[in-house]
Amino acid sequence: MKAKQAGFTLIELMFTIVVLAVLLGIGVPNFRDFVRNSRLTSAANDLLTDVNLARSEAVKRRVPVTLCKSANGSSCDTSATSPFRRWIVFVDDADPAANVADDGDGEVDGSEPILKDRTVSATLTAPAAGRRLIYQPSGFPVADGTDRLTRLLFCDARGSAISVGGVSAARGVTVSATGRAAVTRDKAVIEATVASGGFGGCP
Repeated sequence: MKAKQAGFTLIELMFTIVVLAVLLGIGVPNFRDFVRNSRLTSAANDLLTDVNLARSEAVKRRVPVTLCKSANGSSCDTSATSPFRRWIVFVDDADPAANVADDGDGEVDGSEPILKDRTVSATLTAPAAGRRLIYQPSGFPVADGTDRLTRLLFCDARGSAISVGGVSAARGVTVSATGRAAVTRDKAVIEATVASGGFGGCP
């Protein structure tokens, strides 16, 4: 007797392909948004961590510590329009035992040690209001006019559009007058700040 050959019929194969196409159509966009959200969250949390690092190091070392936007990882970027995708944290006092004019000036001078050099994804837009934070030994920032970092927005191709859950796809980082930083996805806060031009806008 001949053995029966097992296999798929054409209808079964077509049904399987249709189901697979439906699953891919649902899953791929969700996975893409998951990756995007993860990238934005990571960038915002990295900045939050480094702001807290600068503040705690200033209190611990009893010297000014600065976080500033950087283009090369060794000096501060003085441009008001370049994106805040890279920053450094450094001890803004080369010799704590000596009182010199460039202590706490918000710029890397001489042998001032760099504590952190951080870069976020080039796919993110990061407009900001201000370019640096200078923390004093008291833990409070120096209020140096428009240079002081007060707000920063991380966004991707979605801009500040509303995402799942009614929150903004963008991540805003705000720094209070006392130097405390916080991350927000609140739709009203993000949209109001973008509309005011404080972040320089999002795509």
